[in-house]
This record gives sequence, C-alpha cells and structure tokens, in this order.
Amino acid sequence: AYPRLLAHRDTQLTDAAIRLALIFNDPVATRTLRRQAQDTSLDASTRSRAVNALVAAKPDGLDALLIALVDDPATQQAAVRGLAEFQHPQTAKILLREFPRMGVAARQDALQTLASRRVWAGDLISALEKETLADAQISAYLARQLQSLGDEKLTQRVRRLFGNVRATSQQRAKLIAAYQRELTAAKLQQADLSRGRALYQKQCANCHRLFGAGGTIGPDITGSQRTNLDYLLENLLDPSAAVSKDYVVEVIETTGGRVLTGLPVAETDAALTITTINEQVVLPKAEIASRVKSQLSMMPEGLLKQLTNTQVRDLIAYLQSQRQVPLPE
Repeated sequence: AYPRLLAHRDTQLTDAAIRLALIFNDPVATRTLRRQAQDTSLDASTRSRAVNALVAAKPDGLDALLIALVDDPATQQAAVRGLAEFQHPQTAKILLREFPRMGVAARQDALQTLASRRVWAGDLISALEKETLADAQISAYLARQLQSLGDEKLTQRVRRLFGNVRATSQQRAKLIAAYQRELTAAKLQQADLSRGRALYQKQCANCHRLFGAGGTIGPDITGSQRTNLDYLLENLLDPSAAVSKDYVVEVIETTGGRVLTGLPVAETDAALTITTINEQVVLPKAEIASRVKSQLSMMPEGLLKQLTNTQVRDLIAYLQSQRQVPLPE
C-alpha cells in the first residue's frame, strides 16, 4: 500500500503515508525523506516537511544531517528547530557561527534551541558576555527560559546580563507610575502607529491576536480594555498578576535533557502537545522526565525594558488604536 500512497497527487495524503511508514520504521521512507531533505531541486516546503518528518521519527544519525542543512536557506529553520531534539556536540558552535547570516525567524529558532539545554545555554551566555552576540537579540521571554533551566550558575550569569527577570511589587508600581507620567495623551497623539505595529509584530504577535492576526498562545486582545492606559501598563509590566487557567504555562524537561517552556494544548495517554514561543512540539509521555506548572504568565516581564521611550510610546499607541495600520516600508 505504501508505494501506491506515495504516488498519490494529494501531498497531505503522501505526507501522512510517510509519517505512518516512519512509525513502522520503514527504511524506504527514511531514505526517501533523507533524499528529499538534501535535494536542492525540490521546493523549500517539500524539503522542510521532509526534515520535520525525520525529526519526529528520530532515525540514527539524523543530527549530523541537520548540522549539514543549517546553512541551507531552504531547510535552515526546520534543521535549527530539529537540532533541539538531539545532543550533537557541534550544535552550539554551528548555530553561533551561522547566526549572523540567518534570517530573522531562523535566528529566533536558533536562540530557542540554544536556550533549551544547559550546555548550549552556557555557550550562548558566553557569546553575550564576550559581546560576539548582541544582547539586543535576547528577548525577556528568552531570558526567563534560560532561568527555567534550573542551573544556579547560569541563572546568576543571566541576572548579571539582564537583571532580575521578575521585579518586586514596589519596583513595578514605580515603573507603572513613571510610564503614566510619560505617556500623556498629547505624547501618544504624536506616536508613529506603523512603527508601533512593527514593535508589536516583534514583541507580541507570536502569542496574541490583534485585528485578526497573530498567535493563539495568549488571549486575543482585540476586544480587551486596550484604550485604558492603566490596564495596558499593568498587563505589560506585571503579566503574572492574574493568569487565566486556560493559559497556565508548564516547564517540561525531557529524558534527553531538553527543557521547554510553553502552553499545553492537547494531551492523550501517549503524548503531550505543547506550544512554545516558536513551535508546537509533540512529546511522547515516556520522554517526559519532569513537568511543573509555572506560577508565571507565558508573557514575561521586561518587555518594555529594552525599548526607548519613543518606542514605548509608539507601541502603546498602536495597542490602543481602533484600526489596523500598514507596517513601515
């Protein structure tokens, strides 16, 4: 049946047939996918699907193939994400070397992969300390992910670079008051909404939907109290003050040593599906070593910390706007 299904014109059907063949450890399917992943005459989506299917099956020696595909733009993102599943000794070195040449999305995937294991996280932090990697690349979410690894020495190094991930209530109250004084109605009217949207795309769109676009890890904020400045500041500066039960984050460590922080979206007796900031991962229950519910929101503190006052003004004004605006040219 497998050769007949593979010859079908419906790509969804052929992809499903290949995944099923992989479950049965069919060597023909593995060879087919390896060939597709490396075939530069095929389109990028076909090659990426092949890589993703192989990563799900984890055949022996796949990590070496993924390393080889990191510098190929067609397979780069899939390969970078896939490397998080393996413990290849060259992963950190290769990702940090290729980082300057990666696209924006692949860079975020590379950072998430490096932050998923203690040994790679150490290399990532070293690059930041030596300033071979700009700390502007590191989001508040990633800083918290690094602390979720549970290594006190790494946590101390992260704090020296970025400060404490969670401020005290007194510090948050002072910040809110300072922004309230700064963000007057007159100043918000001078905001560049297009630049505000670009900041939203970078900082918020992976998780939240606004004007019908964005992620679903966090609540849809289109109908929220966005015009209320106090509401916005309280949620941006203290997102963990009130976390809905539908958005409780879990920190999961696999038996292979990978640590993921994300939102569980599906669960069966056999597997758990978790959505992280950059991907959706299906984890077999047998591969979960520990699983802890976090008291913190998926949305980290410190989102405004890396922005200038002008950028904060533009972002807040965009969040308060009642209509979509174009992105900057």
